[in-house]
Formats: sequence, structure tokens, C-alpha cells
Amino acid sequence: MSQLKIAIIGCGWLGLPLAKKLIKENFIVKGSTTSKEKISVLKTEKIEPFLIDLNKNLDKEILNSFLKNVDVLIINIPPKIRKEKTINYYSKIKKITSNNLIKKINNIIFISSTSVYGPKQGKINSQTIPSPDTINGKEILKTEKLFDNKNNTIIRFGGLINETRNPLNYLIKKQEVLNSDAPINYIHLEDCIGIILSVIKKNKWGKIYLGVTPFHPTKKNYFDNLCEKKRIKKLNFSSLKTLINKEINDEKIYKDLNYKFEFPNL
Repeated sequence: MSQLKIAIIGCGWLGLPLAKKLIKENFIVKGSTTSKEKISVLKTEKIEPFLIDLNKNLDKEILNSFLKNVDVLIINIPPKIRKEKTINYYSKIKKITSNNLIKKINNIIFISSTSVYGPKQGKINSQTIPSPDTINGKEILKTEKLFDNKNNTIIRFGGLINETRNPLNYLIKKQEVLNSDAPINYIHLEDCIGIILSVIKKNKWGKIYLGVTPFHPTKKNYFDNLCEKKRIKKLNFSSLKTLINKEINDEKIYKDLNYKFEFPNL
């Protein structure tokens, strides 16, 4: 059996360690970056590098080379609507899906977000109909429709964390933190990678998975405990009523993928 060829658009915080893991698992990996400086990093990790920036005039020849002879394409590009101050996420992703070579790719994994669900949708599972209330969420949900067929799988990840990346890093700078009783909906980087790998290995296509660790203490409890572990001052939570009740779980992660979380308690 020939080695599966996988292309990852977006070798950043999630994409690069994912690519490294796929190579360890004996897949052939292509990876894209928007940074010329990162090309050498990808080469060092035995990832075939491509410079692709969907914000600029796209070099179609480079994109063609990137997509050529690929079995699985992983699209891992965050919207960055707030940062870029423009709503063009759908049109950016459409640049990829409108390429003729897309039809020759067996399967696509689109990395989405749980921001497609509104903050007051309560207990959510993969059967829950999304009702976003942010520009980000609405644009992501619109973009998901580009991948709505039996050959593609969408993974909606919750808040992405690891040992160095955590909302605490910016919340600690706030004078006051809202929604103290809201449940957390996070997932560790290693579990993101594990779920993506399970989808590929088990050929679970035409699915939507919600990548959130089934661990939902209140925001206050979670960050109070984290501050104690780090021996730093606790966050100052507002006494205003909590307006968010979104709590996300997906039994299909266990039943369909037979996946066991490596970081069940974050």
C-alpha cells in the first residue's frame, strides 16, 4: 500500500505539530505557510514547504503544485476577522475550493470552530443546529457549507490550549472578567491532533465532530485552580450575572472514533 499524501494549509500553532505527528505516522506531508522565514523550518521537519498567502494575489502555479497528487487536504486557517478588520474568510477559502485539482482530492478535513454556536444555546451536541451571534461565527458557518458532502469532514474545535497557550495569559491583564459561571469549552493541542489523526486512520468522512474536552467547570473554578497551581494572583471576576451557558459535548468522539482524551481534565 502506497503512503498517503496529506497537505496542510496553515502550518501554524496547530498545523506544524500536526504535520510532524503525521510524518511520524509514516504519511507524506506538504505544508503551507505565509512566512518566507518559516520555509526552512518546514524543510527541517521533512515537510514539503509551500509559500501560500490567501490574503494576497494567489500564485495559481504554487497552489496547483501544493494540491497535486494529494489524498487528504487539511484546511487549517483561522478567520482573523477582528485582527484583519475585514470579512473575507469565505472568499479566502473559496480560492482553494474553486481550484480544479480539488476534485481529484479524495477527502478534505476543514478545521472549524465552536463559535458557530451562540453563547446561550445551552447544552450542545453534534445534532444541535448552530445559531452564531458573532461575525466570526457566521462567516465560519457560511464557509463550512463549502465542505458539505460525503467525502469531507468538519471538526469544530473549542478553545485551543496547551502548556504555553491559555486564555489566562490575556485574562490576567483585565481589570475585571465577565461570565464567572459560564462552562469552559477547551481542548488541548495533543487532543486536537489525536482527533484529526483518528478521522484519517478510521476513514470517517461526511461527518461533523465537536472537538471539545468533556470537562466543564465554571470559568471561575477553572481559572481559580489554575492560578493556584501557578501561584499567581486570582482573576477578578465580575459580580454581574453570567450570560453564557454554552456547554459542548460530542459522544461521537468516543462512539465513532473510539477516541480517548489524553488531557481529560485540562
